Amino acid sequence: MKSIRWRLLSGLFWAALVTGVVAAVVLFQKADNEATELADLQMHQFAVALPEHLTPHLEAPRQDEPSEALYLRIWGADGALEYASEGAPAVARQQKNGFISLSAGGSGWRVYSQNGTGRSVQVTQDDSVRLRLAGHLAWRVILPLIVFLPLFGVLAYFVVGRALLPLERMAVAVAGRSPMALQPLELGPLSPELQAIATAVNRLLGQIDQAMRTQRRFVADAAHELRSPLTALKLQLQLAERAAGESERDSAFAKLHERLDRASHLVRQMLTLARHEARHAGTRLPMLDLHQLALRTVVEQSALAEDRGIDLGISEASMTAAIAGDPDGLAVLLNNLVDNALRYTPAGGQVDVSAGTRDGCPVLWVSDNGPGVPLHERGRLFDRFYRPDGNTVWGCGLGMAIVKNVADLHGARVELGDGLAGRGFGVTVVFPAPDAVAES
Repeated sequence: MKSIRWRLLSGLFWAALVTGVVAAVVLFQKADNEATELADLQMHQFAVALPEHLTPHLEAPRQDEPSEALYLRIWGADGALEYASEGAPAVARQQKNGFISLSAGGSGWRVYSQNGTGRSVQVTQDDSVRLRLAGHLAWRVILPLIVFLPLFGVLAYFVVGRALLPLERMAVAVAGRSPMALQPLELGPLSPELQAIATAVNRLLGQIDQAMRTQRRFVADAAHELRSPLTALKLQLQLAERAAGESERDSAFAKLHERLDRASHLVRQMLTLARHEARHAGTRLPMLDLHQLALRTVVEQSALAEDRGIDLGISEASMTAAIAGDPDGLAVLLNNLVDNALRYTPAGGQVDVSAGTRDGCPVLWVSDNGPGVPLHERGRLFDRFYRPDGNTVWGCGLGMAIVKNVADLHGARVELGDGLAGRGFGVTVVFPAPDAVAES
């Protein structure tokens, strides 16, 4: 792949060469027209300025001087040839006055005839004389262009080099970065074209930085949060190995299964959070119905609700609400909300799921009549691994963080409040109005 510098210089060279050739052709044509007009004028003036009586030793025209390279022939009233310049071509006498171009003796000639009552004058000039005159005029104009062509090349080289300096600075700035140095490029004022490239590069650096920070945070969280469950699993396994009797061994293995379930749940939640944090907004999303999403979620969670003795269902107020969204992400969001509600609602409780619109915005509701969350604790529910004090239900504290992350990817906001009949806990996810999404 050839460099941009080489392409620019090569393009400028050929452009200058083609332009110069075209200009030379046009200039020569213009000069030829001018030379023709000038020579015709000289021929006319020469014929008009002839005296009535010519001396027999009239000076012959000088062939090296275009303005004098004229041949004269004069006929008397009786049609006899009275005078002919030395070397004059044998061009037939023209009966019509004015100019005419013709060929004679293998050459082209320009002839001016002036027929009067007393005599007829015919002035002839070789076309090659006119071509030499045109070439001389054109050369006087083209020569400075040829002389200045090397100067143009030098100037073009420096101009192209100066124009490419910001691009070279950008390349050096990017090449000199370490994998951890992902702050935006600061290159000073740039041309609109390079500014667009710098903006795109800075946006990409920001996305890479965000992805790397998410990865580092995930690794740190995983290392921190998995340490305790794995240690507990190992201790529980040791207790099972040292169990004295069958009953004690069964109890130890039951607790071991419970801790494995907790560890598996933690891993699944962390992987889900990492997967959705890696996604970026801006992709085209399909249309889906929140009411149908709520129905599917209730069907999927109905076995768990029945096992725990909880009444899980769709609210009577639920209705169709269409949005453009990620089906998998929204399913994860709603499953986490319903799972949390089922997890913390005691047996005999109720969990309602509903969809609809509020003030023109699509909305999802999940409400229960469980113990709820104190008002002063709600502000921290979206923090990773945070669990309110005194909570006896096992979990990892990532469910609401996942809900918040998926909602942010859809431009939605999550509102926390009371649950059914003023009791328990309720979560409302409010999505942007369709008009606002279309405008954005």
